[in-house]
Parts: sequence; C-alpha cells; structure tokens
Amino acid sequence: MKVTLYTDPGCPFGFNAQRQELQLMWHYGHAVEIDRTMIVLAETTTTFAERGLSPERIFQNRERLARLYGMPMGLVHVDRMPATIDGCRAYVGARLHAPERSLALLRELRRRAHSELEPLDDRATITGAAEAVGIAAADVEAWLADDEVEAALRADMAATRDPLPEARALAYKLSKWDGGLRYSTSSGVFESDGRRVVAAGFQPFAVYEVAMASVAPDVERRDAPESAQEVLAWAPFALATAEVAELRGIEIDEARTELEEAGATFTPSANDGYWSG
Repeated sequence: MKVTLYTDPGCPFGFNAQRQELQLMWHYGHAVEIDRTMIVLAETTTTFAERGLSPERIFQNRERLARLYGMPMGLVHVDRMPATIDGCRAYVGARLHAPERSLALLRELRRRAHSELEPLDDRATITGAAEAVGIAAADVEAWLADDEVEAALRADMAATRDPLPEARALAYKLSKWDGGLRYSTSSGVFESDGRRVVAAGFQPFAVYEVAMASVAPDVERRDAPESAQEVLAWAPFALATAEVAELRGIEIDEARTELEEAGATFTPSANDGYWSG
C-alpha cells in the first residue's frame, strides 16, 4: 500500500496539513508506505509584488490559517517569497542517503520556515535544520551539489506538474504554473493492488480515510490514541498542541490541559509552541 503526498517545506498549507499527515501515520502507518514528493514552489527568491501578490494578503492568509487550524505560525509582515528549491533538495538528499532522518529533516525545515520564520533561501536555515536532527552540515552541502539528488528532485517536480486525470477532473483543487496545472500542497494519491484514489488539494483527514478504505479495505485502522501521553510516546518529533488535539479528536484547549497534566515539556513558538514527553 502506497500513499504519495505532494508537499513543499515552504508552503503554509503543507505546514498545517501535518495534522492530517500525522493522522495517516498513526492510523495506517503500520501498513502504508508514505512517499513525500517535493513540489518546489519557487526556484528563485522574488518579492510578492513581482508575483502579483500583496504582502498584506499573504499576511491575512497566514493569520486565517493560524486561526482555523491552531498551528504555531509566525505572524509578521514579509515582502518576499524565498526560494524553496534548496530546502526541497536537502529533503530529497536525506530521502536518498539518510532515509531514517528524512522525515525529521522535513519537519524541522517546516518548523523553522513557518514557526520561526527562517527563510529557506538562507543556507544557514537548511544546515541548522539538518544539524538539529543529527545530519552533518557537510553531508547536506554534498547533497545540494549531488547529481543523483538533482535528478531525483527534478523527477519529483515533473511528477508534481503532471497530475493524474482524477486530479485534473477537479482542476480548481490544483495550482497553476507556467506549463499548466500541478498538484497543490497535501494532494495525495492512494494506491494498492490496482486500485487508486486521488485526493487533490488540501483535504481534511476524513478524505484520506475514505481513500484508504476505497483502495485498501483490508488494512486495519488503528484506534485513536487514548491520551496525550500516548501520543507523545509515539511521536517522531515534538508536536504542536493542534497536532495532539487532531490525533486525540479533542479541542485544542482540552489537548493543552491533557499535556500539562501529563507533565509534558512545552517549548513556546510563534502563537503557541511544541510539546515533547
């Protein structure tokens, strides 16, 4: 059973979709191979004005996402969109050469980009993220210049920009680029034994779950965790309050109370923070 998720560490929707991604991992991770394919939102750094976007509109969008989903998102006005290609390239390098640390690296890149507002076009952001998850900066530098990594990254970009017919049927859920349409962040393709379901666009976990039931009805669904403590014992990295709430199926304030009563360690960040056991 394989699930392909299309994402980019620089995308605020991808940052918030980590809630759904963790649900997928919790309920079905024992039977599912999750492939994270890099979109590469931007190959070069530009101002929002150059892209025909208003910095105020970008700020309002981030504010709306923080309000809707409760993730720790830094809320300051910025006037440029950093290139995301090196962040994507670093993740692909880890996927090839250090797969056991690749998810942790993607998570750290996302956290730095969206909670701490560190620009992904700054090499220090990328090497700092790598070192934080146990990858030597020298290794990342080598991956960024590696032909095999570059070929794999370009393959990701090509796949992203060639959405399946099922996705094109919901074109409004896709994003535009110079060559046509591409998968938007957190789009998922679910495949098993000749069955396939395409969930285009930013979707709630319920859509992923229907896709799982449609393509792999024999895969057992793991029950929801019974406590915040159980969540943290399982989690591969520190979790935001909103992520614990999503996994537990409770409100954010309830999750915060559970975490505090469990004695979890809280690290403030942006409008909230991250918890570890």
